Amino acid sequence: MNKQLYNSKLEEGLSRLQCELVAERNKINTENISWFQYDLLESLYHTDGNRPAELSNNLGVSRSKISKGLKALKDMGYVKQEKSDSDARELWTVLTDKGFKFLKEIKKGHEHLAEIAESVLTSDEQILFTELCLKVSNAFKERRD
Repeated sequence: MNKQLYNSKLEEGLSRLQCELVAERNKINTENISWFQYDLLESLYHTDGNRPAELSNNLGVSRSKISKGLKALKDMGYVKQEKSDSDARELWTVLTDKGFKFLKEIKKGHEHLAEIAESVLTSDEQILFTELCLKVSNAFKERRD
């Protein structure tokens, strides 16, 4: 297969997977959290909290966008902010119980997606798919850093 055709197929595969994941995400997001707000919550879920500057770097968006997103999530009761122990000028952001509960419900949707993938992939394909997804997603993240 020539390189141009291969790149076209790779782009198609990534695009179709992204579209399907978006559709599934919309289906399980019963709280109508925006995509960006969800990304903020998910980023906080994997830490014991974070400063806005770190969230900005991790998500590749401006500090002002982070501040607006966190304010909305705080108003909805999904996060709380306190002054950072290391720097009183910085706010430390953590999930509230409501935020954890929301993400646990979303996790159930992710488990459903994993069950679908498991049903169409052999054990060896599952291992390879997982490794490749992590490799590509890490490359995307590294290029943002």
